[in-house]
Amino acid sequence: MPLTSNSKTFTVRYGDVEVRKAGQRWVDFRDPYHLILRLSWPAFFLGLLASFVLVNLAFAAAYHLVDGSIANARPGSFADAFFFSIETLATVGYGAMSPAGYYGHAVASVEIFLGMVTLALVTGLIFARFSKPMARILFSDKLLLREFEGRPALMLRIANDRHNRIVEATAALSLLRLESVGPREAFYRIHDLPLLRSSTPVFALTWTLIHRIDADSPLHGWDVAALRGTRGRITVSVTGHDETVAAPVHAINEYSFEDLLDGYRFADVIDPSAEGSMVVDMTRFHDVIPQDED
Repeated sequence: MPLTSNSKTFTVRYGDVEVRKAGQRWVDFRDPYHLILRLSWPAFFLGLLASFVLVNLAFAAAYHLVDGSIANARPGSFADAFFFSIETLATVGYGAMSPAGYYGHAVASVEIFLGMVTLALVTGLIFARFSKPMARILFSDKLLLREFEGRPALMLRIANDRHNRIVEATAALSLLRLESVGPREAFYRIHDLPLLRSSTPVFALTWTLIHRIDADSPLHGWDVAALRGTRGRITVSVTGHDETVAAPVHAINEYSFEDLLDGYRFADVIDPSAEGSMVVDMTRFHDVIPQDED
């Protein structure tokens, strides 16, 4: 359905997919906590700075409204009122200026209370942003369509990009594809792509995810050219428990069929050393070679 001329749209990116959304608020103040957590760090600190300046300008205007509200301030000086507001909001109080009269003390009391509440809220928000657990999973640049154990298979490679372990890790692969269900109707359908191994007790190095394309697979009978024509997408999600932060973590990545290579395999990255340990060469993580090449 085409958008009407008065439809307000904005663009959202999900991975490398760009989606235009209409009829929805870009900023929803009914859910401020989620809104703040979604902000980037530069936007978060710019928002804090803007709020800090605006609040102090408002209280400076309140002090400036009644002459004599601030002792030792220059008469009629808005700058003195502004900097006194900063000292009061931060509960610094250098001693050069102080509230005077009932009105000045009343405004200062409100500002001190607001400052204490704001400090607690900002501290909690910064801690929540820093402590939010996130997995550092490295995903291969390409999807591979190749013969594996005598059957066609779809493959991709992932690696734990931290120097620790993710325990009880699970992976899931799915296909998103637009399918016609009638002469004038189509649906985006999600198909699960079962993996030969969808879980591992310890995920520390690399892991190759393999979907065998058999008669029950949604990819059965499709070649690379046909798959690219569907404009479908492959989504991979990985979840597990990070040993270091002792919390569940997850990571998601998406591939288009433009990322699909036929007849290639991933270059080996794990080699045994002379001492009996394993050497993992992550510089070759994204490398692929023809399937028949040694």
